[in-house]
Amino acid sequence: MEIRQQARLIEKACIEAGLDGHTKMLRCGADAQTRAEKTAFRQFWNGQPHPVKSSYMYCDTLDMCFYYGGPNGDIPYVAYSGYATAGSPDLTEGKLAKAFQTADAVLGAMKRLAEEAQKR
Repeated sequence: MEIRQQARLIEKACIEAGLDGHTKMLRCGADAQTRAEKTAFRQFWNGQPHPVKSSYMYCDTLDMCFYYGGPNGDIPYVAYSGYATAGSPDLTEGKLAKAFQTADAVLGAMKRLAEEAQKR
C-alpha cells in the first residue's frame, strides 16, 4: 500500500475509534520519539518514510503507536510501551483495559479500511 494511503487510513481508523487522527512520518531514527515509535521504526524501516499514529491512550504511562507493515504494507500493527504501579489510576480505574480495547478497535478499522482499499 502506498505511504500516503497508509497515513489516510490510519487517520480514518483512529477517528472512528474516538482518537485524534493526526499521523506523523518517521523518516529516520531520530523522528521516533517514544519507545513505541522506536519499535515501529525498527520493525519496518526500509529506507522509506513510514506513517504512524502515536497516542498515550488517556493513560499516564502507556504509549501506543499504530502503523501498517508487512510485505505489502497492509497489515495493521500496534507497538506499545508502558508501566504501572500499585494503586495507579491506569489500573484502578480500568484505563489500561480500555486502552487495549480501543487499540483493538483501531486495528480492526485499519484492517477493514485496507481490505476495502484493495478492492477498489
